[in-house]
This record gives sequence, C-alpha cells and structure tokens, in this order.
Amino acid sequence: MVYDTGSLAPTRIAEAAAEIDCEVVFAVADSDHGRAMRPTLELVGAVVPADAVTDLKAHRPDGIVTFSEHQLAPTVALAEALDLPYHAAADIDAITRKDRQRARFAQAGLEAIRFRTLTSVDQVDEAVAHVGVPAIIKPVLGAGSRNTTVVHTLEECRQWAAEALATEESVLLEEVLVGRPTDGPWADYIAVDCVATGEQVRPVFVTSKFALAEPFRERGGYGGRSVVPPEEVREVEDLACRAVRALGIRRGMADVEIKLTAAGPRVIEVNGRLGAWVDDLAIRSSTSDPAAVAVRSAVGVDFDLAPRYDGPIAFHYVVIPPLWATEVRSLRGVARLRRTPNVERIAVLTAPGASVDWRMGTRSHAASVLGRVDDHDQLAETIAAIEEVDWIDYR
Repeated sequence: MVYDTGSLAPTRIAEAAAEIDCEVVFAVADSDHGRAMRPTLELVGAVVPADAVTDLKAHRPDGIVTFSEHQLAPTVALAEALDLPYHAAADIDAITRKDRQRARFAQAGLEAIRFRTLTSVDQVDEAVAHVGVPAIIKPVLGAGSRNTTVVHTLEECRQWAAEALATEESVLLEEVLVGRPTDGPWADYIAVDCVATGEQVRPVFVTSKFALAEPFRERGGYGGRSVVPPEEVREVEDLACRAVRALGIRRGMADVEIKLTAAGPRVIEVNGRLGAWVDDLAIRSSTSDPAAVAVRSAVGVDFDLAPRYDGPIAFHYVVIPPLWATEVRSLRGVARLRRTPNVERIAVLTAPGASVDWRMGTRSHAASVLGRVDDHDQLAETIAAIEEVDWIDYR
C-alpha cells in the first residue's frame, strides 16, 4: 500500500487485509507525514520507502493500492515497475487533472461543460469569452476545495486567476453547474464511491452531502440512507459508474461527485481513490466495508457488494470558519460541543492563534463532528444544534 497524507488508518488497512490472510507492505512516501507515521506503520506491517522498487519486489506483492490523492501518479509508476494491475499510465492525467477529465467526459458523450485551462492571466479574456460567467475557478490538480471560488465578471476572473496562479501551476475555468433548489442542511450534490474490476464498475457507497459553505467549502456528509429518493440514487450510481469507465479506470476504487440539477444528475469530478470519510461512514452506518473492497480488489479476491440500509445514519460534519475570519482567537466551549445530542466524537482541527484562510479549503477546517442518528429529521436537528454551540472565536 502506497502510504501518505489522506490514507486510511494503518490498523484499518491491516484489519481489512487480515480478513483474507493478506500481509501488508507499506510503501511510504518521503513526506513529512510519511516520515512521522513510519514508527506506527512498522507496528502493523513491513515498511519500505516508496521509491525502493527492488526492496518492494522482494516482498512479491500481489496487488497495489493507495488512498492518498498525492500518491496516485507515483502509484501508477510503481505498479508498472512491479507489474501489478492498477490505473494505466495513459489514463493518469485524465484521472488526476480536472481539465483532462472534462475532455474525456466529452469524448465519451457523458458531459459537455465549457471549460478552459489557464496558466497565465493573459488567457483570461479568451477563456471568459468561451466559458461565460458566472464560472468556477479551481486548481487543475489537487483536492480539498483549495483556491476554489465563483467569478461573476471578467474583472473578478482576472483578479482570482492572478491570485490562484501565484500558488498553482494551472487553474480551470468552467461553467457553473446550477443545482436544483434544496433545503438545508442538505446539499444539491452527492458522491458515489465505485469499484472497478476490468470493464465492470459497481457502486460501493453513497455519501449524501451537507450544504456547502460559501464559496465552495465542503461541510461533510452522511450515509447510508439519503434524503435523495432511492430511484434517483440509482440514476446517480449509474452515472458515476459510467464516469469511472470513461476515465479508463479498470482496477480499484474511485470517488465521483455528482451535481443534482433540475435537468438531472451531472458529473462534477472523479477522484481516482476512495473518498474522504467514506470508509468510516460506511462502517458506522453498517452499510458496507469499503476498505475490505479496496484491499480485495487490489489483490484480485472476490468481495461482497450487498449493502444494508437498516442501520443508523452516520454523519461526519465539518465546522467551517466564516469567510471573513483570518485567525482563531480562542476555544472556550468545546465541552458544550461534545455534549450535543447524537454526537459521538469530535476532532478539533485548530488552536488559538492559528491562521485561517478560506482559500485553503479543508486545511482551514475548525472541527470534525461525528455521530449517528435514527432518521433524517433527527440529523437536521443535530446539525442545527452543532451550529448553535458558541465554542470558538475568530478575528
């Protein structure tokens, strides 16, 4: 398993592997996170540097997988070196680059959204003439809602393109997919995690979403029962599987975000790995076992895809700073947040004095709040109660 930021917990991976008597070899990225986690990884499996191909070959691996967005391209190269089935080198650009995805979807007759790739502010005028406004600007590479916003005028586009290109090699300008009217706390988009086995792509878990914070900051999700009607969920699942096939993914997991529009579901983007929070939500809702599916798929072992929908609704809600905030001033009521009904666990992700910038996306989250409820009414009440707790101050 190629390990880096965003991976599942090592014990969770080892647990999924142990179910099929599979040993785990962690190919660890040379990153701050990889180096920090090495002692923990050594407790549950063999640990080898991700670039040590000869050492990895000595373990005679039967499959390869990564749960880290940062390691998708390196995992493709490593799979080729080890002669293991994974995403093809010819497809990795389409899997990781949002502009190449748009082109693939158009070629497959799946989507035809207007877009342009920008590497210079000089390209903005032509891009706006083609795409129109309002439009979305976001990085071509990466995840976590970083540097993602909507622009309404040519001048706004010039401004935000200049700001984004100061830290990004390229950004994507694309037309806005207008979601259908949706009452909060629910969102007008949904995610489907799929598994590919050759030409067969099947849904594993559906993550329903909470309404975005402005401009495009994700507030988390819930599963395994959605407020979206079952027949529409099936339509969304079918579209997600077709999007995965269009990108050439033939082995392993992919996470597909879908916009729910008045004209039907539309593809937002595909990530070539298991989505954030998905395994946790699936396990806590007793719906499915995505980690087991990912591991078994990687080594070519059969897996069960019969989801259950008679368990609780599990949620992962993200507390997000206001747009104007630049710094955390104080934390003074975390205990009150923990006492919110139906809340089981809280992870505070910031500290007094920490910088806050909405442009950083998920890296500026204040807290993650996890719990379970019996139904959607109870979930809506719980989210409202979480937002009412006065526990953090900003400046």
